[in-house]
Amino acid sequence: MKSKTFLFTTLLIGMLAGFSAIKVDVCHNVNNNPHTINIALPAAVAHLIQHEGDSLGTCKDAQKDDEVLENK
Repeated sequence: MKSKTFLFTTLLIGMLAGFSAIKVDVCHNVNNNPHTINIALPAAVAHLIQHEGDSLGTCKDAQKDDEVLENK
């Protein structure tokens, strides 16, 4: 029984570590000042729950700024 618990715990820790390695872009909107942040997947989920103005992906203004820089 102890070996099954140990195996389950080890697998769970490994999965959490794997998800923490995945980073995603979040459009973080604070005081109507949206900016893109790149954070770990678990942190992104927490951000989207806690900040109703946030969204998954880059901010639209940031995409336009990147396009302007690429065309110069």
